[in-house]
Amino acid sequence: MKKLSEKDILKWLQSDIKHDFIKSNDTLKKKFFPKPGNLSDHIIKKILKGKIKIDSEIDLHGMDRYEARESINSFIYRSVINGHRYINIITGKGTGVLRKTLEECLDDKNVYKYVINFSNAHRKQGGEGAFILHLRKKETIG
Repeated sequence: MKKLSEKDILKWLQSDIKHDFIKSNDTLKKKFFPKPGNLSDHIIKKILKGKIKIDSEIDLHGMDRYEARESINSFIYRSVINGHRYINIITGKGTGVLRKTLEECLDDKNVYKYVINFSNAHRKQGGEGAFILHLRKKETIG
């Protein structure tokens, strides 16, 4: 093996200084996910007509806010892992505690990175007592 000269070593060291490996490494960059918006009426009608299907559903009736929060977080995570794109979360109309809990969950940065859009379901599918969430593909989350 050839021994490097001092000149070669100096060139090598200077090339290291010029190249910032941390900035060029894309895997170290954090992805930015915007807060989820509202589903369009067009998408909600497609879901109602059956052109877009709901992949999974959870019913939160009978849960308190702490159980509901834990269930919502794990349900969204499992749905993304399983490749589901549209899910339905039934909160019921009631006092609105479960509804507020779901809205708080969707404001959490750890959860909204999975959600593209969400909205109340169509009145024939639960209206204000149910939410439809459009989830990101697991490949885009990283």
